[in-house]
Amino acid sequence: MRTKRNQRGVRRARVPLVLSVRKAVTQHVRKHLVVYVPALLPVAFFFLAHLLTLLALIFIKSGLLRQEHLLHKTVVTWAVYGFLPLLLCSYLCFFVVARPVTGILERKFPLWTATMLNLSSGGAYGVGMGLILLLLLEPRTWLNAVFLLVIGMVVGQGNWFFYRKLTTVGA
Repeated sequence: MRTKRNQRGVRRARVPLVLSVRKAVTQHVRKHLVVYVPALLPVAFFFLAHLLTLLALIFIKSGLLRQEHLLHKTVVTWAVYGFLPLLLCSYLCFFVVARPVTGILERKFPLWTATMLNLSSGGAYGVGMGLILLLLLEPRTWLNAVFLLVIGMVVGQGNWFFYRKLTTVGA
């Protein structure tokens, strides 16, 4: 009883829970960037597609967009069915193609600059993404196949660029 009476005026320091959780999550993400960074671009596309889907639905309900238009149907289809396979393919190409190719190129060509290594690794990543897109979408014309390969290269180079910028110190 005496200890309680002596501690009445003493205030205990409170640790803000939200701040401590935010700090722990930030430290975890920074420590494991190799795992999180390859998912950034497809996840951003995923949320963008859902935002565009929401806008299309709002425009349809308000009468500004007719249901017969093909654009909103394509956006809704990609938002629901397209980006999860793209995300999984991105992870697959990152861990199975780009990282091993980087190690092989660093060993085989030690005199290459960092830019040459990054472009080559991003190119391998992009070729992997393009080939997976070709297998998933089965284009009927060679122009569509070239278009899918270009999309794969852009996604590969973009993901690899963001990965290298976010995970290397001083880059």
